[in-house]
Amino acid sequence: MKSCDLPVIDNSTIEICQDKVVRLGFRVTDQQNGHLLQYGDDLVYLHGGYGGAFPKIEQAIQGCRVGDQISVSLSPEEGYGQHNPELVIELPGEAFSGELPHTGEAVDGQLPDGSSMTFTVSEVSGESIRMDGNHPFAGKYLAFDFEVLEVRSSTSAERSAGYAFDGMLNC
Repeated sequence: MKSCDLPVIDNSTIEICQDKVVRLGFRVTDQQNGHLLQYGDDLVYLHGGYGGAFPKIEQAIQGCRVGDQISVSLSPEEGYGQHNPELVIELPGEAFSGELPHTGEAVDGQLPDGSSMTFTVSEVSGESIRMDGNHPFAGKYLAFDFEVLEVRSSTSAERSAGYAFDGMLNC
């Protein structure tokens, strides 16, 4: 990897507001059973209604700074929506050319209207494959715990694209 001599910027005083690029550490749990669903320190998005974070989350972290910790609860309607049983399909194994997919595997499929969708294989039994097009968190009441790790000004290219380029640019 190529190294660069970039100026060190103290971003601990920058508040999260419109058009800032934010990196969050996060932990997501299912509020109903307390199970940990996902965690990481790599949630990077462009703040300000660009679709990189749910509106309730953006509202909760507006004005925060590096080091701040925030907790937010989301209902299914505020997050990934209700589980839609129409997005669960069962196909015979012959519908797949070659080796059958495994449980948990992502499979791209085409819907009757011609649009494409990614499904997750939820069950393989005999020659029948059940696939689910819902987000894995659909229908769940979620608890998010965030820590603000970085805040910086966005570039005009990021604002035009509507998302942060972190990790995509080289010096």
